[in-house]
Amino acid sequence: MTPPASGGPGWQPAGDAERQNRPGWEPDPDAEPQDRPSWLRQPPPAQPPPGPGSPAGLQPRGWTPTPPPPEGPRRRRVGPQAAGLILLLVVGLAMSGLVFANRRDPPAPAASATTAGPPPTRAPAAQTPSTPAPAATPTTAAVRAVQHAVAELRGLRFERQVPVTVESPHKLAKRLVRVLDQETDEARLRRQGQAMELLGELPPGTDLPALMERVQAESVLGFYLPGKPPKGGLYVRSSRGLDPYTRIILAHELTHAVTDQRYDLTRADRLAAADAREDELAAYSGLVEGDATLLMQRYLAERLTPAEQANAGLAAATDRTPQRDAAPAVVRESMLFPYQEGLQFVRTLYQQGGWAAVNRAYQNPPTSTEQLLHPERYLGTRDRPQSVPVPDLSGRLGGGWRPSAELSFGELDARLLLQGELAVTTAEAAAAGWDGGRLRTFQRGKSTALILRTVWDSSAEATQFCDAMTGWATGRFGSTTRTASTLRWSSPTQHTALSCRGPRVAWLSASDRPTLDRLTKAIPTP
Repeated sequence: MTPPASGGPGWQPAGDAERQNRPGWEPDPDAEPQDRPSWLRQPPPAQPPPGPGSPAGLQPRGWTPTPPPPEGPRRRRVGPQAAGLILLLVVGLAMSGLVFANRRDPPAPAASATTAGPPPTRAPAAQTPSTPAPAATPTTAAVRAVQHAVAELRGLRFERQVPVTVESPHKLAKRLVRVLDQETDEARLRRQGQAMELLGELPPGTDLPALMERVQAESVLGFYLPGKPPKGGLYVRSSRGLDPYTRIILAHELTHAVTDQRYDLTRADRLAAADAREDELAAYSGLVEGDATLLMQRYLAERLTPAEQANAGLAAATDRTPQRDAAPAVVRESMLFPYQEGLQFVRTLYQQGGWAAVNRAYQNPPTSTEQLLHPERYLGTRDRPQSVPVPDLSGRLGGGWRPSAELSFGELDARLLLQGELAVTTAEAAAAGWDGGRLRTFQRGKSTALILRTVWDSSAEATQFCDAMTGWATGRFGSTTRTASTLRWSSPTQHTALSCRGPRVAWLSASDRPTLDRLTKAIPTP
């Protein structure tokens, strides 16, 4: 049974008296602790969105000034213990995320993806599921209670029932592996892994599909598959029924379900099936996961007592993830990005216009990790990425060469690449001027050639990135040599070159010097 919509017939908001009667309830301190990352702090109440007199850049096309949804009674603040729990949950959920970027088969396009306005609310009769509802159990009642809370907190009604499966860790891991086997294009993922090896982000010989499967199966807390039944589904892990820890995870996944019903999350599938749209997919995933993480934070703070929060914290602390802990930094950081940076992005939207502002973002989502990392480049004058062509150069390299991987290369990629050898702050500063990028590899037997082209907001920012890349390459390969147009480094198995021309930067790699020379001559001119 779908819970009554927030504010609709039969819905009753939880008042202060009801909360205070719950076991273990304690009044909250007035001040919020500041000894934790800013992205974990409780969001302040949403401010009214900018009106007609606000700066023009803060009103996206099609934006209508509407007040944020009512917030209800004053909520409890997230204390240090709860904030630590949120961090554990974010990391756990990130590592259990699906590999959307390497789908095997392109899905059929969904008509709702091009709808300019919000999807219409369906009539009540359309909410009836096509299969009989299961017999009522304590678990199904608890699922309905969490679903009701999500609908109330998020301000969206569920248009249809969501099939929820609660399984043991072992069963859920096996289910996830089956989904990954069906959804992942292993050949495409292996080509991506080869490119990451040449960039020094993965150890030589890394089996990226196997690595991702191990990390995700070990870490999975829950996942949601977008789409209408029988395609869609929601799965959470628990050996203890719907205890507080599991209810928090369920709230996160149910947020995906309700936004999928309203805004069609299968957009991620279409981005994943397209060529060189990985950076846009990461940005869209940041919106989706940031939304669910903010809701999860509110559910934890407003719907669990301190005793329940402590119970959930103990459950989270027992998880052991040796595969995740041993994974290369680029894998861990890439999986964490949509949750951590996505939360900051969605918090910015929420603070400006409540859930209505978050909802509008689904109509016109961010298209680059640059926009997610710098919300002002999304909310103000939109900083859209430049197209960076990298043609098929295999014919210029000699006989036997063929195209292999083709990937986008965003600001997040630039950050993670530089962090392999440089300080995080240096990498972030050098990557901040990104304005577009693409990577291609070419294969001949066991030999791989790579070209990475980027464009920057200005020649000065391109120079900053070039300087950072010089330090990065020197850290990897040692001393450099200079030619008329490039800086070069080499190792026994790899020859590389860096070319900087105005606002454009190219990084080249080949297994031998003659191939690198041919690749350098084939670089497209601006």
